[in-house]
Amino acid sequence: MTKTLSRLYIFLVFLVLAMPAVETWAEEPNGGFFKEGAPVEITADYLSYDKGTDTYVARGNVVIVQEGVTLTTESAMLDMASGVATASGGVVAVDEGGNVVEGEDLRLDINKKTAVLAKGRIFFKADNVHITGDEIRKTGKETYEADRATYTTCDCPEGKRPAWDFSSSRANITLGEYLTGTNATFRLKGVPLLYSPYVVVPVKRGRQTGFLTPKPGYSKLRGFILDVPFFWAISKNTDATFYLDLETERGLGKGVEFRYIRTRKSSGEFFFYHYREKDIDRVREFREDVGNLSRPLSATNDRWELKYDHTEVLAYGVTLKADINIVSDDEYFIDFGADGNRSLESLETNLSISKRWSQYNLVTQFRVFDNLLKEDDSSELMKLPEVTFTSSNQKVGKTPFYISSSSSYINFVREEGDEGQRLDMLPRLSLPLSPRGYFDFTPSFGPRATFWLAKDGSENRFSDRYLYDATVDLITTFVRVYFPESKDVEAVKHTLRPKLSYTYIPESVQTGLPNFDGVDRIEAANKFTYSLNSILTGKYLKGERNEYLDHVYMEISQSFDINEATRKLVSETDRRKPLSELSGELVIRPAAWSRMSGKGKYDVYEDWFTSYDADLELTDSRGDSLYLAHRFVRDSTNYFEGSARLHVNANVDLTYRKRFSFDEESDIETIYGIVYSHQCWSAYLTYTERIEESVVYLTVDLMGIGRVAGVKTTIDSP
Repeated sequence: MTKTLSRLYIFLVFLVLAMPAVETWAEEPNGGFFKEGAPVEITADYLSYDKGTDTYVARGNVVIVQEGVTLTTESAMLDMASGVATASGGVVAVDEGGNVVEGEDLRLDINKKTAVLAKGRIFFKADNVHITGDEIRKTGKETYEADRATYTTCDCPEGKRPAWDFSSSRANITLGEYLTGTNATFRLKGVPLLYSPYVVVPVKRGRQTGFLTPKPGYSKLRGFILDVPFFWAISKNTDATFYLDLETERGLGKGVEFRYIRTRKSSGEFFFYHYREKDIDRVREFREDVGNLSRPLSATNDRWELKYDHTEVLAYGVTLKADINIVSDDEYFIDFGADGNRSLESLETNLSISKRWSQYNLVTQFRVFDNLLKEDDSSELMKLPEVTFTSSNQKVGKTPFYISSSSSYINFVREEGDEGQRLDMLPRLSLPLSPRGYFDFTPSFGPRATFWLAKDGSENRFSDRYLYDATVDLITTFVRVYFPESKDVEAVKHTLRPKLSYTYIPESVQTGLPNFDGVDRIEAANKFTYSLNSILTGKYLKGERNEYLDHVYMEISQSFDINEATRKLVSETDRRKPLSELSGELVIRPAAWSRMSGKGKYDVYEDWFTSYDADLELTDSRGDSLYLAHRFVRDSTNYFEGSARLHVNANVDLTYRKRFSFDEESDIETIYGIVYSHQCWSAYLTYTERIEESVVYLTVDLMGIGRVAGVKTTIDSP
């Protein structure tokens, strides 16, 4: 006969003490599987209480339930006199999150708040962690000991070997922290592979101190490679990564990256990396054919990079920023740069302080430049400081006019060559009109005054210049909405925005003025500029909400120069070219999984493109992807870039990436990769061909081990 004894919740006090906190990983562990004070329901074939011995007994199909947690066992007994409780015949506890604690027998001491689970297993579903032990002992609120313990994140049928596990003769477990084990062995399918007298593995989610997955590799230039990063979770708002890069034929790299968040308005990142070359001349021999990345030979055997970024938002709209970038030599990024910065031509260090008001903005910057194409930077101009003050459009009293301004002060400094200071002021008065709302018509006038105090050798020279510009902008917008007869498309909106502008700047003799940058030479202008912007947007009903997708975005613009069209020809071969380059941009997205885009400038007189970027992106729900791009700047850049990912099956992905230079008629970089993903581990093998070397990398990621820093520590996927 099955009985229910609702007042027997005291019988379950031992469960509060015995079971680990696996209800949810969203909260910190509290040391109990059941909740203290919450009602408990017990059913069993037999329930009894012996008043003489003060003992509770439940036998046969014992089921204990409390707020989403269910425990089953064959028999249970609680001796109130001694404070000892036991459960035998198999113990299984499961919470609503799918976390499991099970074992053959359970014995605990309520008074000492200790427990022993024989042949125990603990399963944390959030990170798929399995921990077993011949005997698991609760030694504190959130601490345990285990004999002959194993740790893995691999699922496997009972009686089978997991794909990998750590086993140890004795282990200590702290919930939310680590499992530490002695006499530890790393096993593959039960076969011992590595031994360590001591091992530490994480048993919680989130940022975790520990070694990231090592990255081994090989190339002729570097020899055998082993990159060993270590992550230190210092506190909730600070962490650091330490780098140790061993290369048997080339040298040794060491680095540190420190990240911090002081407050919500104060954060930063510091990075320093040092590499000790064995022989820099040998490195240069490997890349002597890398013509498109040639740099002054300024490197020594000591190579380093320093980066520091910091943002500090103060009261009253004041913001401090630091962006420091320094390298040891002009060749540094050829050898240590990522894909995007191997061809960097310059570096900038910038320290700034800004103050923002509702209508005004004041920025002071100290800007230092490092020209990586020149060994001697003594003639490079530094801006120490550069101060800019801008104001947005504000109405002038009760008139229909608006005024805005943009002013700057720069102190140009360099070791060799002309130096000086410049003050440039450009206010603007405008009159926005909208006749009957059909279009916007905005004439504006901008007087400009520029003053220089330049130093030519030992002589100071004062100069000034007064200019003005007059502009007129005419713009309107046409919108039409279509309602196609389609169950998928709710509506399609077409927006067309034509614009016509006129700009006039008078001729000005500027040959005797200092010439630091483009502001010092303002060309005369008498031109019309037209532009046309068109957007086609689809509206889709997805469940109870709407989604929008811009299927087509197009913009073109071009100028007509009246001065050029009316100037006198100076020779028989001379010809007027009043039309500027035709600039255009087109983005087409037939569906969310596809995108084609192109942006460029076309010379209508030479009948060629002076520059363009073209891209194609395709993805699907399986995980396949394709990316193609062509970058072109006439007489400067011409290369192709492409990548692809093929999801062969649930376990295998093939990756490919190529960068090809049409100027050099050679490959810049080609990467072949294969990714194998298992339920609890993955491996990524890549073969990279560059002009100067070929590199093989192998990275193995054990789930729960290779992500101790909160990121997947494998080679970046193409």
